[in-house]
Amino acid sequence: MSATRRSFSGHEFLLMALAFLGIFVYGLLTALPGTVLPTLERNHFLPNDAVAGTFLLINAIGAVVAYIVSGPLTDRLGKKFSLSAGAAVVVLAMGGFAIIVTRIEAAAALGLIFACSLMLGLGANAIVSAGHALVGDIASAWRNAALNLLDVCFGLGLMTLPLIVSAFQQGANLSGIFWALAAAAGVLLILVLAPRFPPPTHPESFPLREAKDLFANASFWMLAIGLFMYVGAEVSVGKWVVNFMQRDARLLASAGVDAAQLANMARASNDALSRFFEHDPAGVSVANYALGTLSLFGLSLIIGRLLSSLLLGVARVNSLILLTLGGALMTIGLGVAFTASSLSAVRWAVFASGIGMGPIFPTSVGLASVIVPRIAGTAMSWVMGIGFAGLLVIPPAVGYISNAVGGESGDVRKGLSAVFTASVVMLLLHIVLTMRGRGRLGETEADVEVEATAEAK
Repeated sequence: MSATRRSFSGHEFLLMALAFLGIFVYGLLTALPGTVLPTLERNHFLPNDAVAGTFLLINAIGAVVAYIVSGPLTDRLGKKFSLSAGAAVVVLAMGGFAIIVTRIEAAAALGLIFACSLMLGLGANAIVSAGHALVGDIASAWRNAALNLLDVCFGLGLMTLPLIVSAFQQGANLSGIFWALAAAAGVLLILVLAPRFPPPTHPESFPLREAKDLFANASFWMLAIGLFMYVGAEVSVGKWVVNFMQRDARLLASAGVDAAQLANMARASNDALSRFFEHDPAGVSVANYALGTLSLFGLSLIIGRLLSSLLLGVARVNSLILLTLGGALMTIGLGVAFTASSLSAVRWAVFASGIGMGPIFPTSVGLASVIVPRIAGTAMSWVMGIGFAGLLVIPPAVGYISNAVGGESGDVRKGLSAVFTASVVMLLLHIVLTMRGRGRLGETEADVEVEATAEAK
């Protein structure tokens, strides 16, 4: 395909649609832990915040392993292999979750829950790695704009699942949610198996020499570490904001709910909190408001990525400036959200931060992919792998800090300080990257990418 052609053949359009579907499914899967964590904790499948943090840590280990392995496998065996293998593992993980919550006692289920969490991390992130590589290959002439548009589908998935769960709130139908996600991954698997995909870029071997060129590039590491902070922060919002809004005493007080009374209720009966949030009108209102906030967070990511796709693809805004401005809005929004005293303030601050988050992930990945173009699949998956290593640290840290400060009842507000700190570090890295590229700020995205290819510092 010509480096400047923007039109697609029918076959290329089909492959783009499959990549978009894969990222939508990934968005659903990303929303899953944050959406169901409160119910899993209330039903004692995850006894406390520290155990919930371990659940997220194990999921993150699966994600990082997926990125380390799937990039070279994508370059060696092709995008079809990585997409189909990831979808198959997700089907197994979701089926496992569904069986566990319906047929196994909570006291005996923890090890199996952790095993499914690992499989979910492996499968879901193999899908996202291959999907980004596929779009980067097909839309190479406008890679960053296309990747921002691709990740709109992530926001759609992140927005959709909380709305579905909210509809099941009173029944707490966890197994139905898990089976529905298994079906979605199964549909993706079937569709991916049919069409012909582009051939592997390195069917003969994996070029270690070119990987050394990648790791010698200072910009690659700054992008990767910034993505480490970003992914940890974004995913922490998705996984902890519902818990935060349902449990923080100041936020509950703003809704007319006495947190101390809830604590006494929980001590009196193991099922009391579940009944409150699933049947009591005040509890249902708070729970639905929190789930709606998570859904709006997904919408804000969509808005941010649509805007950034237009800015990059039409207005030809410099990618580094967009990263820095997005990071600034994200950091300010999170700072307001985690110090707020009302549910509505949390909701709209999180919404604003999501708009800022929108361009950060796809634009970072797109810039990394042009550093060593011959191994673009590996470059993209490894920058994502380093980025997703943030999941090993930041979302679990929220649970560990919450448990350490607040004991068994937790203090999620204190735990979320880890998320704000990560956002500040990311913003500083983006500022440094922009200053390094200050001589190129008036150039187009294509010009920046050409220079990034030649840079090896």
